[in-house]
Amino acid sequence: MKFEIKNFGLYGTEQSTVSADFLNLVALDYSCRKYNWEIKPHFHGNLYQFFFIESGSGTLIINEKMKKFSGQNIIIMPENNLHGFKFSDDIKGYTLSVSSAIIDKITSHDKDLLYEISRVRLLNMNNNFDEFNDAMDSIRRMIKELNLQAEKEALFLETLLLLLLIKIFRMTIESEKEYIASTRELAYYKDFIKMIKRVVPTNKSIEDFTKDLGISKTHLNRVCQTITGESTKQVISNYLINEAMILMAHTDMTISEIAYQLEFKDVSYFCRFYKKQTGISPAKFREKNQHLEQNHHVVALNY
Repeated sequence: MKFEIKNFGLYGTEQSTVSADFLNLVALDYSCRKYNWEIKPHFHGNLYQFFFIESGSGTLIINEKMKKFSGQNIIIMPENNLHGFKFSDDIKGYTLSVSSAIIDKITSHDKDLLYEISRVRLLNMNNNFDEFNDAMDSIRRMIKELNLQAEKEALFLETLLLLLLIKIFRMTIESEKEYIASTRELAYYKDFIKMIKRVVPTNKSIEDFTKDLGISKTHLNRVCQTITGESTKQVISNYLINEAMILMAHTDMTISEIAYQLEFKDVSYFCRFYKKQTGISPAKFREKNQHLEQNHHVVALNY
């Protein structure tokens, strides 16, 4: 049995589907001030977001885990990832929101580029001033083009966006050089993630994945540790937790129905698994999320 997951706007409020040509750039201090610098956990079904933080500090909340940042940072937030933010009131920077349709179109001939921007990333750029400033030059050029409304604007913006994504891609590759021993390891990891997304991994053993990959259990664990800093088992658990959070936050499914959807053998086991991973029960998470929704105002998508 499949359940429909609703689409949500930029701040987690229910909205209609993002248009295929949606592209929006806005200053962080302008967009976040009205929410007292705190954005509740939410997800976007068909929207990528890129946060270019020039100064200030904050906390990225991803799957109930918190990652602090300060100074110059770039945050990549692909579609279908539950996330929220707490910003300092002196935050400066920009949020670039782009429809999945545009991303798919401009990366159609480069799967490596699409893969790199389809992972949640927090890139600390405090020691990479030149690269960060180069990315900000692209952002400022896009803002100028949006304000001009000149001929062939869409094509020009897509070109600027592609160049910006390539710059970000190079930054992600550079940040991983000290961790990734070979391109083959990265290829194994990519294939592993594709397998997890293709099937509900709850009842699949790690050996099932390694057999399909053609490597040993120890090898796959080393690959996951190298690239993510976490074990194979934890990578799978993180995926299941993210899926469970999305279903609890943005559908009317019961906890039992969610456990069934994710193919847990019973609801009790699902609840124990969820609490072990996050520190709170599924019911407590849903109660907490509902309380947050009651205390936030609705905002239009094109704010």
